[in-house]
Order: sequence, then C-alpha cells, then structure tokens
Amino acid sequence: MMPITRQEIEILLDTPNTHDYVVSAYADLTIQDGFSHFAERHLRNQAKAVEDALAEAKGRKDLDENIEVIRRAVAAADPSARGLAVFSSVARGLRQVVQLSFPIENRLVIDEEPYLLPLLEHWYGEPTYLVALVDSDEAHLFEAHHGVNEPVRDLERDDVDQDIQRDKPRFIYKKRFARTRHEYLHGMEDDKFLHEVAGALDEHWSNGQFAGLILLGQSQITGPLRRLLPRDLAQGVVGEAEHAMTTKPEGLADDVARIVGHAREEREQQILAELQERWKEKHLVVNGPTDVLDALQQGRAVQILFGTRRDLPGARCSSCGYRFGASIRSCPYCQSPCQATNAVQDIMRMAVRHRVPVAFFRRRPKEDPLTPAGGVAAFLRAGANWAADRESARASEGHSGA
Repeated sequence: MMPITRQEIEILLDTPNTHDYVVSAYADLTIQDGFSHFAERHLRNQAKAVEDALAEAKGRKDLDENIEVIRRAVAAADPSARGLAVFSSVARGLRQVVQLSFPIENRLVIDEEPYLLPLLEHWYGEPTYLVALVDSDEAHLFEAHHGVNEPVRDLERDDVDQDIQRDKPRFIYKKRFARTRHEYLHGMEDDKFLHEVAGALDEHWSNGQFAGLILLGQSQITGPLRRLLPRDLAQGVVGEAEHAMTTKPEGLADDVARIVGHAREEREQQILAELQERWKEKHLVVNGPTDVLDALQQGRAVQILFGTRRDLPGARCSSCGYRFGASIRSCPYCQSPCQATNAVQDIMRMAVRHRVPVAFFRRRPKEDPLTPAGGVAAFLRAGANWAADRESARASEGHSGA
C-alpha cells in the first residue's frame, strides 16, 4: 500500500466553487478485537445522527447515495491499511478514496468543501528527513516521512570486486601487481567513494525540502563523510547512529524514529525561542487566524505555527474566495455573503498552496504555547503594506481572473 501523496491532497484542495455538499468520512481500520474493525458501525451511527439536519428530500437522498459509496470503499479497503479517507459528492461526481498508513479517528463531516484537516496535519505538518546508511563499499539513501523510510537511491564502490594486493607475499616484491586505488589512501577523507556519496547527498538535498540529514553506519565512516559535506548540508545533520548495513527500510525504523523525535524537540524549542523574541521585539510576527490568513494570502508569511486548537472559526467569501479568521456574514472587500469554515483548515490549505512550512506544537491544552496568540501565529518576511481587493483575493486562491 502506497502512503498518501501530495498530489492526492492537491486534487481535493482544487474543488469547484459550488454549493453541493461533500461527505468526508474517516475510518479507523485498526483491528480492535483480534480479527475485525468497527469502522462501518461508527459510520452508520454518525450518518443517522446527521440525517435529521438535512430537511430537503434531495439532500437526504444524496446523503444515502454518498454513504453507500463510503460503505463500499470501507468494505474494499486494503487489509494492510490502518485508516481510510473517503470523499464523496454524487452531485459533483466526486469520489476520492485515500488509503492511509496511519490510524485515524472515525469521523463524518458534511460541508461544501472536503474536510482535509486530518490529512493536512499528518502529511504536511510533519517534516521529511534525508537518511544515509553508509559503509566503505555501499550507501543507501532514504526519505523518512511519518515513520516510513522510503528508498530513493543506492550507490556502490566501483572497485569493490577488485583484489586487494597488500595480502600477497612480500618476498615477490619485484612483480608488479594491479592495485586498487584505496590501498594508497592516507585517510577516509581521500576516499573516492565517500566523495561520491557526499555529492549524491548534496544533490538530493538541493532538490528537496528536508528538515535534516540523518547519518547511519560506523563512526569511522560517517565521521569523515560528514566532514566532506558542504557547510550548509553538514549543518543540517540532526543525528548519527551506529548501524549495520541493510537494504530493508524497516530495519532503520527504531534509530530513525529516535533521532527524529530528538530533532523535533530541539526544533520546537528553537522555534519557541524565536517566537518569544519576536513577540518581545514586535518584529515580523502576526497572531491569530485573521492576521495569519491575511499574511498568507498577501504572500508575506514564511512559517506558520499552530498550538493544540483545531476548532478556530473562519469564513470564506462566496464570490471572491478570500478567507477570514473569524465568523463574518459579508466580505469587507466585495460585500458578498460568506460561509462558515474551519480557519485551521483554511490556513493549512493556503500554506500548502504557497509552500509555506508549518510547525505543530503537540502538547496538552493547558501547556499550549500559542494561547496568547489565539492558537496560531506566523513569521513574516515583510509587514502589511496593502489591503486585498476582489482580484487579489481570487488570485490568492489560485484563480487568474476576477
């Protein structure tokens, strides 16, 4: 089973501007009693609870058809999947099934837009790490994301199969032997293969967005390799560990998870320290969903910080598409009516669209460091210098015209 991809999320983000509702269902497929799950039972109970809210006969009929789509998807789910997300709208012709490699809470949401917050938080809120497992003869590169170590490249020493002549008898010194290059090396920093590995790491790092580099292998190999890396890449190393050579990604899970956990704690402390300093100096930081959404839609945000709240109210203009971090009835820019939304999901979708990194602080609510900011804050590249109009509001949603 393949993990969820960015493309699947972006397809769901690009929903048409229509008033037909979408049924979003999340099913926990974790085995709970030794041989089965209870996703369909939870789905049936939640569907019954929302039927009374749909007074129109057509709405009730569409709900039944959408629920049937979801039931069939749950019944046909891959046995290895730990969760399932299904988005169905018979009126729009939408049917999207995403099999998940992580467990998720059973939930049914009916709205004019797909409810994507659980997917956005899990997929986009967790950083990706580049992992290198290296020894003197081979190297394997992986990308670690949400506990999954995906192989991306393998390297092998060119002369690994050549004989090493230093083990030949010394009394036949007059005979010339073919020798491998690494017999003449004075240190591992001179090793041609390690230079090749360092170049491959630099290339892969430059072409991706990684939160850090993890080096695995024997210290006499990873130490010299780290010294061969370009300065910015060497500074991106978040941890090293002794590890035997293997080509199986699951064999790296424990060491990678431990290093990633430690790196996440350090990263969180660094971000919080920067946030406190910016608050103190009142320097390029905004607080609360309204100002954060404005910064995103105006292209000024460089990083989004979320606390533990996921229920911040918001609104979206039905005409220009501009999004607000509060429940308002009409758009202040075009005076069109607005519909209620989840501001956290709106912020996340804008961050995905504009490639803005997101950090989540997963603590108990009483320890939420973003409480003084209303649950969310953003670091900025520049202060506000203009107010959105109808055209720029639509442009922030990815539309080219008014």
